Amino acid sequence: MAGNSTWEMGQRSDNIRCLLLPVAGCKLLLPSVAVAEVLPHASVEPESDAPDWMLGMVEWRFVSLPLISFEVLAGESCPERDGRYRVAVFHTLSKDSGQDFYGVLMQGIPHIIQVRESELTLLQSKSADEAVLSRVEVQGQLAVIPNLEVLEQHATRYQGN
Repeated sequence: MAGNSTWEMGQRSDNIRCLLLPVAGCKLLLPSVAVAEVLPHASVEPESDAPDWMLGMVEWRFVSLPLISFEVLAGESCPERDGRYRVAVFHTLSKDSGQDFYGVLMQGIPHIIQVRESELTLLQSKSADEAVLSRVEVQGQLAVIPNLEVLEQHATRYQGN
């Protein structure tokens, strides 16, 4: 017998590799494949006349990316950027956006977790806030599942030059 993986035995693993991204006041829960990289202390170039959620542009791999605040899109105040902030570089879902990546401001260090559907407790779905897809409890932690389509729509309004 070649091995003893769950795939070879006709079962599939229901674990999903996820990230818990700390933002001010909560943690975002999303599949790890949604994030390309986490940058420590990226330099931010402000955009003139931009809405509050648009923090500016950051350089990543010689490309200028829009940096957004999830907190502001979720109706909260913009967090201060102290020495602990990082930038999560998200993949876009749509290839029609003209941009493949955008940044989201984070507070602290993300954590990788393996999540089973049975470990998720839905606390609230269809939030009044369009940036929040749902609120859940996972492995004893409260988390927000962001609406990635909404984040992308906002971020891709600002194309890097």
